[in-house]
Order: sequence, then C-alpha cells, then structure tokens
Amino acid sequence: MRQLKYFSYRICRWLIRLIARPQLIGAEPDAAIAAGAKFVYVLNNRSLSDLIIVDLVCRKRGIPTPLDPIRIGTLEEERRFFFLNRATGGWFRRNTMQTVSPRMARILEQADESSDVHLLPVAVFWGRSPQKETMLSAMFAEHWAVTSRLKRIFNLVISRHHIMVSYGTPIPLRELARIDPKRVVRRAARLLRVRLRNQRVATLGPDFSHQRTLINRILASRSVQHAIRTSDGDPVKLERRARRDALGIASNMSSATIRILARLLTWFWQNIYDGVEIHGLAEVQQLTASNTVIYVPSHRSHIDYLLLSYLLYHNGLMIPHIAAGDNLNLPIVGPLLRRGGAFFMRRRFRNDRIYAAVFSEYLYQVYRRGHCVEYFPEGTRSRTGRLLPARLGLLKMTLEHHKRGVPRPLAFVPVYFGYEKLIEANSYLDELRGSEKQSESIADIFRSLKLIGQNFGKVDVNFGTPLVLDEWLTEGSTDHLTRQLGAEVLIRVNEVASVNPINLVSLVTLSTPRFAIDEAMLIDQIDCYLALLKADADHHRYSVTSMSAGEIVHYVEHLGMLSREKYDFGDVLCHDPVNAVLMTWYRNNCVHTLALPSLIACLIHQRRRPLNRPALITMIETVFPYIAAELSSRQDPAAADRWLEHLLQLGLLELHPAGGYTAPPVSDPNHQRLQLLASVITPTLERLYIVLCLLAEPNSRVRTREALENESKKMAHKMSRIYGLNAPEFFDARLFDLFVNKLVADGAVTESGDGTLSYGQLVSDVLKAAKTVISPEFRYAILRGA
Repeated sequence: MRQLKYFSYRICRWLIRLIARPQLIGAEPDAAIAAGAKFVYVLNNRSLSDLIIVDLVCRKRGIPTPLDPIRIGTLEEERRFFFLNRATGGWFRRNTMQTVSPRMARILEQADESSDVHLLPVAVFWGRSPQKETMLSAMFAEHWAVTSRLKRIFNLVISRHHIMVSYGTPIPLRELARIDPKRVVRRAARLLRVRLRNQRVATLGPDFSHQRTLINRILASRSVQHAIRTSDGDPVKLERRARRDALGIASNMSSATIRILARLLTWFWQNIYDGVEIHGLAEVQQLTASNTVIYVPSHRSHIDYLLLSYLLYHNGLMIPHIAAGDNLNLPIVGPLLRRGGAFFMRRRFRNDRIYAAVFSEYLYQVYRRGHCVEYFPEGTRSRTGRLLPARLGLLKMTLEHHKRGVPRPLAFVPVYFGYEKLIEANSYLDELRGSEKQSESIADIFRSLKLIGQNFGKVDVNFGTPLVLDEWLTEGSTDHLTRQLGAEVLIRVNEVASVNPINLVSLVTLSTPRFAIDEAMLIDQIDCYLALLKADADHHRYSVTSMSAGEIVHYVEHLGMLSREKYDFGDVLCHDPVNAVLMTWYRNNCVHTLALPSLIACLIHQRRRPLNRPALITMIETVFPYIAAELSSRQDPAAADRWLEHLLQLGLLELHPAGGYTAPPVSDPNHQRLQLLASVITPTLERLYIVLCLLAEPNSRVRTREALENESKKMAHKMSRIYGLNAPEFFDARLFDLFVNKLVADGAVTESGDGTLSYGQLVSDVLKAAKTVISPEFRYAILRGA
C-alpha cells in the first residue's frame, strides 16, 4: 500500500512538474541551513499539490525535501513535514483546525534545549487576487477563503505561472522546549498559524472588504461626522459631498488589471532598459511578515511608482496603495492607476475640513487593515536631481494614526531609484532652463510610445534600512517629530544611493572649466573616486558600479551622454551645451557620497601652510552640518578622521614634517586629483557664501528673511550666468530657504519680532575662513554686487 502511494505521488509530481512554474519568494532559512540546522516543513492545509510544489522547490534549491527522513532525538520520522489543518468531508472536503497532526505531536514531544531542528512554516500561493477578477479567475484564484481540491485542479492550469512558495521565519524546537508539555502543541500551532497568516498578508495583502463597505465606514467615523457637523451648510448635502470625496480618493485594486499591467511593463522595461538591479529586498521581505510597511521612495520620474509596484509584485510582495496627486487622475489613466493601487489626493486641502477628515480616515483604514502604503516624502518629482525637502502632511497623518492605534507596527522602508538615463530628460531640461512646469495630459501617453527602442541604460532600485516607528519614536510634539521623521527618511533614502557610470562622469566633467577633459585625466579621476568609495565601503551601503574607469567612459559615450573630439594631441571628451546642463541632474544624484572628502579637499588644497587637525576638525564641524542638511546626509562624528585616513592612504593629502595636513606638490598628479575632488562641493559652498556675505555686508539693506532669500537668489543667478557654474539649482529658492532656516534654528542668526535678522560670531568666523576656500574672483564679485 505504501509503495502504491509513493508511486501515485511520483506520477502526480511528474505531471505537476510539467505544468507548474513555481517561484520562490524570500530566502529566510538560508543562514540556518548554512549553519547545519534541520527543518521540518509546516504547511497550513492538507494538500497534495502544495506538498509537491514545496518538494519541487526544495529539489531545485538542493536542500532536503519534505519527503526525506529526519532524526529528532530518539525519534526516527520517515517524512519531515506536517499539515496544521486537517481535511473533513468527501471530494469537496474543507480544511479545519479540529484535529492535530500525529506527526506534529510526536515531533513536539522531542522538543529539547539542545535540539538543532526548526519548524519552518511554508506558504504556497496559487495566483493572487486582492480584489476583483474575471468570473473564471475569481473562482479559482488564491484568496482568503479555504481552498478546495477542485480549485487546486483548475488553479494548476490557470495560475501555473503565478504559483509562489514563501518560506517563513523558522521556529527553533529548543524554544518550544521551555513551554509546559501539556500546552506545547496548542502553543506551537498558534505560533505557526500566526506566522503563516503573516506570510499570507505579506503576499496577498489583507482581506479587504468591498469598496462600498469601506466608504460607509469612513463616512460613519467620528472625525468625518464631526467635520460635517461643524461645517456650514445642509448636513445631507455635506454628507453627499463627503461620499464623493471618499470615492474620488479610494483605490479600487483589480488583480486582472495588475496582471495585464505586469505583462505590459515587462515588455516596456525590456525595450527601454538594459536591466533593473535590486538591492536590499530580502530585509523588506522579512519585515512584511510582522509590520505594516510604508514605502517612502525618492521621486525623480513617473517610472518610480510603476517600477516599485512591478518589482514587489514579481517578488511575491503585496502591491502597495500609492498616494498620487489628483493631477494624474486623468481620463483613461486615472481609472487604470486606481485599479493598480493608486489613491488620489489634492495637492492642498488644509482649508477643506471635510476633505481633510475623509482623506485622513481613509489612510487610517488602510493602515488598520494592514495594507502597505507608498508615498513620496518629497511630494513631487525632483527637477534638480537632489532630494527635495520633505513635505510633512502624510508623515504627520501617519504619526497621528500610529498614536491612535493600528494592529501591526508601522515601518518605513526608504527606496532609492538610480537612473542612468532619465525618460523625462527633455521636459526636465526645459524646466532647468527656466520654463514653467508642464501639467500632465493624455498626450503624454502617446509621447511615451516614442521611447520604445531607445536605450536608457540600467536602473538600480535600492531598499534602505527600515525605520520601525515604535523603535524610533521619542518624546516631543507631533510637529517636532514630523520634521525629524521627514529628515530621517530622506537621509535613509540617500544612504542607499546608486553611484552609476553617468554619476561618476558628471562629477568629473562638470568640475572642469569648459566641461571638457583629456580622456586619460577623466579615467584617472574616476579611478580616484572609485578608490575613495571602495576605501569607505565598510561604512556605507551605496551600490557602486562594478565597471572599471575605462569601461565607464566608453559606456557613457555609448549612451550618448559624452562626446569625443579627436585632435593631433589626443582625444578630448566633453558635453554639448544640452547635455552639459542635463549632467548637473546626474551629478546632484550622488554629490552627497563624496561631500565630506570634497569639503576636506576644499579646506586644504589652496592653503600655503599646513592645517593642524584640531583646526581642521573645527572647520568641518562648523560648515558640514549645513552641507549635510542640504544634501540629506547623515553626520557621523567619526567620519572626518576616517576620510582623512583614506585621503592620506591614497596620496591625496600629505602630513607635513612640522605637523598638520597639506596638499601634494603642484608637480604631483595627486594635486590635480585633489583639486578636482574639491570642486565637487564648491558650488554648494559658494551658494552658502552668498547668503552669509549679503547678511554680513555693513551697508546691505537685506535685513529680513524674505529680503535675504530674494537677494541671494538674484545674486546666485547672476553669478551662475557670468561665471558659467552650469548648475540650475545654484539659484533654487528652496535651498536658500533651507539654509536660512537652519542658521536660525542653530542660533547662528537671530530673527526678531519684526522680522529683522542679526548674526552672531559664527557667521563672522565662517566668512573669515572662506578666504582660503572661495576663490578671490568669486568673493570680489559678490562684494561688488552686494
């Protein structure tokens, strides 16, 4: 009888192997496997097809299969698996929790403090259907109901390309040994059910009710009813308006739409990109099992939200609800995005208390039900390439909802998108030159079709260190915590930046006077930057291109971002006027990665006398916090000493016999390398110098914040035009506002009740130190114009 069962099993396995294409999502137990741990596989429902799928995946990975024997203490088991739920009934029987697997009971009896056996929960998903489907697929797609044997048969055909296996977090048998033997079976079953349920939530999303039920719950909430009662007008009409607002906001996910979009996007990516590389996703896969995840990506392209949802979907994670501006709620596009998970919001609604209450309650309901969310902390796409200051509205709502209480902990996951070529480059170029921002339209879809067949290089999608809200929160007002949270999220996004070939070339070429450079010098300087990033690799999570400097130059030239001019004396590499402006966008993506070594180079390379360490550290501690705030970069007290050591090891700095740091001699090639390195951060220092110089000028009429920011912008625009700084963000009003805010917050500048600004000793000290950093020509030009 046993041989007949095994023969039948092998026949079924052979048939399923021919039809099914299972995908493994997550790799939780790999470390334990490497350490020699043994596993007992735990499946939720008694199902031959599920068992075969797990068997096939295990064989593919080269690890023990569920049908292999296992020894646990004195127990010899022929199989290393059991089902939590047992089936009852006939052909259409259902799985229930009324009985316990005898094998499970036998294994738990062997629980011992020295045991190296782990119970590994394994979930098998036969397609995904978070909301609506076609009638046929809805009948047989994976959802939250218990699945029958008949459904499995149909699913084998219908969802054969969408079968996913998820390994959960193992439970060591030795931990269960500490539980009372009378309760160990019940306690273990409860733990396993919770972990399997969390895996299901992480993949399928929560069990969402019908949209009408959700809308009714939002309208019946205290906050919305209070907003209706305290607003002027007929309550009946106001409630109708609130319902229209809720319907205009809410997403309406459709698995059928998501599958169609997934196939279209696969075709689209393959036709415009050479590849998409993902870094750090494994940590997110572990996080989703126990937390409600909020993805907070950088926002540089409309591709961002499409690409993130696509990657999550294909890696077995639930599609997030995405906060989208109502400017995207266009005919055709809006309904499509809504069915793909987008919920729409007005750009501003502070003065509309009913809309604000409806939107806040909708967001809370999404969190309360455990669905992941995605919103962009910057609020809009960055036209300059650097992260914009955080918009605090959604972050503040999230903090308020956390205090109100949600079932699962909230965790922010920063995401960095690194593009080698930007799809919106032409429109951004116009805006960088001063044109007004163009609003979205249906015509944009047809323009996008022209992109097919063009080469946009590769894309890096880097997931940063998660921020679990419970662990991060400290004492303070909601407004104060919101500002801190916004700054921290942006810092964590930049901590996983991508440094690609375009970034590296732009860091070098835009530091040259005419954006032209000898090929050998370009390769040499790129090698220098790669060496610096490699030297500090233990202290950062940047993804740095694996190409050599020579390969980088040829690759960027191949992408059309670098021009070659041939002369008798050798080749010169340069940018045409159009690409020269556009390259500032790519430089700004990664300028923060070398900001601190560049500042050190600025402070030393023009000095005639050596600079001792205490004086150098004091200068760094005075200036770098303002650079770090502008570039959303973390301040590490030990970083300055670390970078000084790296610069010394690479020969970019020298120790003077009398003590202190000095630049290499002019005849040394390292002197030129140090000078180019210093140029990376020079535009930022020059912009800060403009503000301080205008503030401290004795005869200046700039005495209020608004006047200071306006005059600084005018002066920066003038200097950019005259001295060819080629940095459109050089006169960005938001950067001046950010700098003045930090000066006031740090006490370096005082703002009186009438708005008049006065400065302290710190401003005078910085202006004095600037004489060795800012070129005399630039300083005199500012003084003449002040």
